[in-house]
Amino acid sequence: MKPILVIGGGPAGVTAAKSLVDKGGEVVLVERTDSLGGRAREWTCKGLVECRNCGVCYAIDRAAELLTQPSAEILLLSNVVSTQKTETGFSVKIKSSPRYVTDDCIGCGKCVTACPVDGKAIFPPTGSGQPRVHWIDRDKCLHFKKGKCNACAEICPTSAIDYEDRARNVKRDVASIVFATGIEPIEACETNRLGCGRYPNVISSVDAEKTLNEKGRLSRPSDGKAPKKIAIIQCVGSRSVKVGVEYCSKFCCKYATKLSQLLLDIDPEVNLDFYFMDLRTLYEPQDEFKVWAKAKKTVRLIRSMPAVIYEKTDTSNLLVRVASETDLDIHENEYDLVILSVGMRPQDATGDIAKSLGITADQMGFAISTPDLEKTGVYVCGAVTQPMDIEESAVRAMAIASKITNKEGGT
Repeated sequence: MKPILVIGGGPAGVTAAKSLVDKGGEVVLVERTDSLGGRAREWTCKGLVECRNCGVCYAIDRAAELLTQPSAEILLLSNVVSTQKTETGFSVKIKSSPRYVTDDCIGCGKCVTACPVDGKAIFPPTGSGQPRVHWIDRDKCLHFKKGKCNACAEICPTSAIDYEDRARNVKRDVASIVFATGIEPIEACETNRLGCGRYPNVISSVDAEKTLNEKGRLSRPSDGKAPKKIAIIQCVGSRSVKVGVEYCSKFCCKYATKLSQLLLDIDPEVNLDFYFMDLRTLYEPQDEFKVWAKAKKTVRLIRSMPAVIYEKTDTSNLLVRVASETDLDIHENEYDLVILSVGMRPQDATGDIAKSLGITADQMGFAISTPDLEKTGVYVCGAVTQPMDIEESAVRAMAIASKITNKEGGT
């Protein structure tokens, strides 16, 4: 039987691919970035003391398992260029960009240290992404610009640098296509009244997750000091017709509440204020976080959306101006660091490949999955269809894999 094409290597894509392989099928997975794991690879585990079921490890573990499967062809730094319907499925053209680093890479990082380019031209995989193989940005690399620098190749202990690597045009005939392109974060700076982009100690939740994933703790961008008073502001860019998107991204409360607990696990002396409109924590009881916060003398839950943030120029501390819950009073609270918790948008649901496959989007930009579309052999799953967290993306991806297996008669 022909393989199944999976477009997207995030939680939904890797889960669908792994499920199809487990059922005896073959897959070709196309991922545009350098590694598998999607947004989850940039997020940090929230279980410093105990597992908090954030789901991050699930996505990373499935990605690592998929890479060991001989019946799964993984094409990273790749894009689907075109698709054509055939009598037995689809003919697909894929452009796969060169990595310039072979699978012999052991991820030691010596090449990054040796690279003389400001900002570096060789990089490790993003976050916790899989595989743990570095890659070179040709546009920045001095070897390709001037033909002289070989610093990374000279220091690599496994001779994994391959400057002769070339882009490939790949053609595959597949039986069906799984469209799982996932989500992208709302830009926190779209809400400029909250100081993003103007004040260094205002960061997005995406930035906070990346830093915690890489370094294990947060520090103030302005001076590198450990913040002792932190504010987390929910629904930045979400639930707003004027700014960002009008819908609730559904999983932000879940991850932000777990992030709050992690920050207190890392430093019990942190004072944390959690600003929110509503707590929508999906599967766990909403009271669980409230009970935890009530037991912590250094945590306050504040039901209000801050109006504006100012910086104190002498200390780079931040003043958050906010109305009381009754809207009768205005308060100003001072913080070392402010984290803007952002929602997400669907990614590539209205792009050329989606359109060529017959995928349409709703008024909010999410891909629509229909029985008629599935009859053509195109399946849509994951957060590109609606807001959902890692676990829900995985469950729906497994359901799609079962549908495909049943249709193909045991792929």
